[in-house]
Amino acid sequence: MFRRESGPLASEMILEAVACTRWRWPNMPDLGMITFVDASKVRHKRDPGRCYKKAGFKVAGKTKGGLIALQLEPESMPPPRPPMGGTLDLF
Repeated sequence: MFRRESGPLASEMILEAVACTRWRWPNMPDLGMITFVDASKVRHKRDPGRCYKKAGFKVAGKTKGGLIALQLEPESMPPPRPPMGGTLDLF
């Protein structure tokens, strides 16, 4: 879950999280990464999930419960890298 209150753009924070995830867990599933957005739980916008879309996620569909499914395919992911500021023990 991301909530940007200041600092870098939310899409940049998402890509950093993806890069760190790939660094920690290098065996990426063939489908890449999926996230879900509940349009009723975010501020009213014309485009829920915009920060994920700017990070390269594409709309993959909707769940039966109405959540928007967004997918980041492996070829659109940033390369793996440790968290900024050093390597952290993520266990």
